[in-house]
Amino acid sequence: MEYSLELSERLIESAEVIFHGSSEKEEAGRAILYLSCLSCEISLKALLESCGYMPDELKKHSHKLDDLLNVIGTCKITGTNQRATSIRSKEVVPNIANGTVGTLLDSSLSGGSVYPNEIRYGEVVTHFPPEAMLNCAKVVNSWCKEHEGGLVRAANS
Repeated sequence: MEYSLELSERLIESAEVIFHGSSEKEEAGRAILYLSCLSCEISLKALLESCGYMPDELKKHSHKLDDLLNVIGTCKITGTNQRATSIRSKEVVPNIANGTVGTLLDSSLSGGSVYPNEIRYGEVVTHFPPEAMLNCAKVVNSWCKEHEGGLVRAANS
């Protein structure tokens, strides 16, 4: 396997260390955003790889987290006819109407800095708060672990 849920978890742990220990808030926030988005990307690709997608197919989606969510949504939950779209509605920020994985990872909705380049480079990063993205990475990793081995690639995808 090229992608690893374990690596994704290590990225989350690294982001948490920065979140809890850095006095330089601006650059720390940028690092947390980057590690959190990278963790989400790797979690989603690891899950897709486990249900039959080849690494070359996944690389075509580049770093587009919303595209990867769409691909997961085409997969079916083993033993059912249900699509695996529930990841989008997983709550990340409690008591916020749009505080879901789907909202936080859909770059066309956020209007903010595009992962990865606009988070890595530039003077100003406009994005969801670093803590929200760190929590999003945790939710995505957990959902992917829960569904690893429980999704199948749809026949027409």
